[in-house]
Amino acid sequence: GMYEFSKGEYIKAITFYRYAERKLDKVADELERAEFFFKMAEIFYHMKQTHLSMYYVEQAYHAYKANSIYQVRLIQCRFVIAGNYDDLVSYEKALPHLKRALQESIALGHDYITTKGLLNLGSCFNKQDDVAKATVYYQRALELGEKIGAKEVVQACYDLAIIFFKQGRKEEALDYCVKGKSYAEKYDDSMFVDLFNVLHELYVTVSPSVEVNQKFDQLLYSRGYPYLEDLALEAGRFYNDIERLDDSVFFYKKMIQVQKLIQRGDFEYDV
Repeated sequence: GMYEFSKGEYIKAITFYRYAERKLDKVADELERAEFFFKMAEIFYHMKQTHLSMYYVEQAYHAYKANSIYQVRLIQCRFVIAGNYDDLVSYEKALPHLKRALQESIALGHDYITTKGLLNLGSCFNKQDDVAKATVYYQRALELGEKIGAKEVVQACYDLAIIFFKQGRKEEALDYCVKGKSYAEKYDDSMFVDLFNVLHELYVTVSPSVEVNQKFDQLLYSRGYPYLEDLALEAGRFYNDIERLDDSVFFYKKMIQVQKLIQRGDFEYDV
């Protein structure tokens, strides 16, 4: 399951995790059980199955909180909790977890987790349309991530590119696109290569919706769904602002289509 998760094959990963869950009653060690709960919480978060993710992460969080040697896992639980609150539009509940996580990761001297913390705070402020604060945190994440060779630099570049495209700062946005795509290729992340291609087709070429949609459809798989949902909304707004209403409506409909795919989940059941 962890192997499939690492490849972005979330449906396959969940299938294996569920087979493992049937054996969980034979595992006596509470921290081993917590590790399983964390993995379940993580994958359901990535698939935007918010309430399932919160169910599992709560169990993992309390187990790790009771054991002081699992500080990194506790911070990672905070990330998942905050991400779920973001998806529930409860930013006031997400921020305390993210700020505490950043403080703890800095205190530990753990640069990789600190990079993640900066990136997650940027995302939280971005979702609140506080792009000034979001930009600061994304740029700090990018700077630290480049220093330590963390693949999270790809996400930072992607989010910064969108912010600057939306602000009409095309040259700066293109710089982040070029840098981000280069990092995506370096880290062999084909999904982000495709996402940067979509940004170029949308904001630079300003192609008709049918042509942009061809790039979108390359991302129709479980790891790509959340990005597609957000990007379809941005595309709808972009075309609306330049008064290409047919293209705008097309992408608003695309967003609804992707939301349905997320809600369905494509889970495999035995009944």
